[in-house]
Amino acid sequence: EVAALAKAIKKYPAGGANRWETIALFVNNICRPETPRTKEECIEQYNKLATQKPGKPTKGGSTPAAPAAKKPTVAASSADKPAAGAPAAPTSAWTDEQDKMLQAALKEFPASMDKNERWTSIAKKITGKGKKDC
Repeated sequence: EVAALAKAIKKYPAGGANRWETIALFVNNICRPETPRTKEECIEQYNKLATQKPGKPTKGGSTPAAPAAKKPTVAASSADKPAAGAPAAPTSAWTDEQDKMLQAALKEFPASMDKNERWTSIAKKITGKGKKDC
């Protein structure tokens, strides 16, 4: 299961739509566990592996594959945040200040706006992030 999870994490990179649901489905199709794994269980297992030292054996005695470099943000509301300003080099980490800017911009630009126009406007309000990041 750990190997299937590691493979799925590499196959479905961060930022994809419904990433963890897809990863859970992948693990369930490969391993066919008696009780299918949920996305929450996959996130929990990934977080355990990410904090575990590389090369440290797991319960089964084997060493897990190295987890993907990006650690998921479990907060569902902030998973697909819009970015801001000039298109900078993509960065996965959001600072607290950028998060506050995003929350303020989301309130400032209502969902009733044209989607493209709204996200472009939101992105302009967040330093160091682009529309795609948002």
